[in-house]
Amino acid sequence: MEKERESAVEDRTGGIQVIARTAKILNALGDTPDGMSLAEIAKAVDLPRSTVQRIVSALSQENIIQADRSDGVRLGPALLRLVARVHTDVVSIVTPYLEQLSREVDETVTLARINGRGLAFVHVVVAEQILRVMPPVGGDLPMHSTSGGRALLAMHSDSEVKALLGQHYKRFTDRTVQSITELLAILEETRQLGYAWESDETVHGVSSLAFAIDTILGRYAVSVVLPTARAAEKRAHVAQCALRTKDALAAEIGRASPPVEPIGSSR
Repeated sequence: MEKERESAVEDRTGGIQVIARTAKILNALGDTPDGMSLAEIAKAVDLPRSTVQRIVSALSQENIIQADRSDGVRLGPALLRLVARVHTDVVSIVTPYLEQLSREVDETVTLARINGRGLAFVHVVVAEQILRVMPPVGGDLPMHSTSGGRALLAMHSDSEVKALLGQHYKRFTDRTVQSITELLAILEETRQLGYAWESDETVHGVSSLAFAIDTILGRYAVSVVLPTARAAEKRAHVAQCALRTKDALAAEIGRASPPVEPIGSSR
């Protein structure tokens, strides 16, 4: 009986170890979409090549990964289909947090992500105020003058920002940032504060505060959009509530150690 219990414990321990190793391999492949060799995987996850080969072979049989002699090992169609199904459900996961934030600040809250070289709203929770901002879902908003765009840009290096946006930007109002030097200074402040802020830079009379989240579902910006007439007096409260929401979302769907996502991409 004692030997049977010991055997059961060993089986459970071994099973947990295999799951942990498999997760490491999948994370490594997720960070390298162009594919990896077995040797590269073994080095990345600090496992013997023979162990990696056994796990890769098992995952390949289930189409969770693809092992090709020319391109190496990469994530397979079965896993990508699963990820796609989860990704399409991001709005339903995030909406309760957006609604809670909207109630706390009594303003409109949006969810957006990079779409090409612009910013697109994925979901909007409109405030119940008489004087309110009602941005449309979709759209192609500028990255340099919106708080959501800046929050997402701040997750990238200065060189990546330069490559995407260039040196000079379209002016929407007399307050719109005009140069890469100005923008990079704003992005550095955004990184320090944990959120981005803009006032009257894209639309006269409209201000916004946004934070970015790097999640297992992609990178998104959550913005509080409000009339400039209320912005100054509410900024501190909005920032406090927004950062609390940011922490809650990170705990719910945050990526533990985010890979670098190519700027300008959209999933």
